[in-house]
Amino acid sequence: MKGLKKLWVLLLCCLLMAGCKKEQESLEQPETEQQEGQNSAGQEQGQPAENSEDDMQDQESVSRDLTNEELREFTRWINQGSNYGNYGFLLSEYTRPQDVDLNQVLYGGAGMETTALTEAEEEAYLKIVGDEEIYTDCTRLTTGQINEFLEEKLGLTLKDMSRELSWVYLPDSDAWVWQHGDTNYMNFTCVSGRQIDKDTYELDCVPGDENEEPMVPSCRVTLQKYGEDYRFLSNIYTAGVKYSKEIWKIEDQSFNVDLGAPWGDVFFVSYGPDKSAYGNLDVTFSIVKPSDGAELFKLPPVEENNYRKNEVFHQIQAVSFKDYDEDGDTDIIIIVEYQMTIHTDEGDKRQEVRLYRNRAEEGDFVLDIDRMDYLNMNGFCDRIETVMEHIHEAGMME
Repeated sequence: MKGLKKLWVLLLCCLLMAGCKKEQESLEQPETEQQEGQNSAGQEQGQPAENSEDDMQDQESVSRDLTNEELREFTRWINQGSNYGNYGFLLSEYTRPQDVDLNQVLYGGAGMETTALTEAEEEAYLKIVGDEEIYTDCTRLTTGQINEFLEEKLGLTLKDMSRELSWVYLPDSDAWVWQHGDTNYMNFTCVSGRQIDKDTYELDCVPGDENEEPMVPSCRVTLQKYGEDYRFLSNIYTAGVKYSKEIWKIEDQSFNVDLGAPWGDVFFVSYGPDKSAYGNLDVTFSIVKPSDGAELFKLPPVEENNYRKNEVFHQIQAVSFKDYDEDGDTDIIIIVEYQMTIHTDEGDKRQEVRLYRNRAEEGDFVLDIDRMDYLNMNGFCDRIETVMEHIHEAGMME
């Protein structure tokens, strides 16, 4: 009996030891797996989550500054896009799309088709506002029109917006009416910008131009690609962004040149006009300091305020630096081509020569009007060689 008791005790101890060992192994198993090179999530230690490194590399490869050509396209899109329906999104500040001021965006109809009020609508409108008649322009948009527009531009509808639309609502026709004067149109120039991920862009925009006092601050607008168009994500005022003509520089008609005293080595720059803002704005030319880009002198325009009549700028055909009047100073000859807005028997384009005479003592360049008039009226303006061939006879006409 004593032997049997000893045997049972021995068997029981073995069973208890085996159970403890199994339990210990089960507790140690996760640690063993981690030591084999994985963390508790099944990922290798020291490595990011699956694909995150690739995503970061893709992000870095996409992040880039925009080219001047892209900035010009965004400038045109803001100023003229959606039948002039985009600029209003830059007239208020917001960090979320739903905080856009729709009173600015829809002020002139945002490019949507608007119809006149019916007699019943006009009567209802005047009753609400307490006026005897409508005195100024009146814009009418339906809720459906506005929602379709907001869905395209923001991915939202009227009910999602945080700011109240202060237009008069006519429930019988589900229409909104806004009586206003003139327009709130403001053109913007995208002076710089960047693509920050695959579908998102940041644009630094300045209202007006170098000759205009802006009504709103400069801003940084963020857009997201949506199909063939873009949606507005935010618009933040940024007073530090200054106007620049750099995006309008015509690269193949801009040159490093030695203009002699007092100018020395300079950069002659041709700037195309922003025709998205003003269709008949003319080309401009500047003499720039190569070291820091500072403008030393802006060549005078041919027409007052630099606007053309019955024609728009098409291209610069030639720029030449020659002492055409033989006074020892380097002058500037430019041939510009214009697209005519009215039909003529001579065709739909015409050339014009500009002569800028260097006045070294005064430190400026002036238009040589008499010589220019002679050459242009006689058709001696198609090539630099033609100009130089007839420049002396043009001088004798002074």
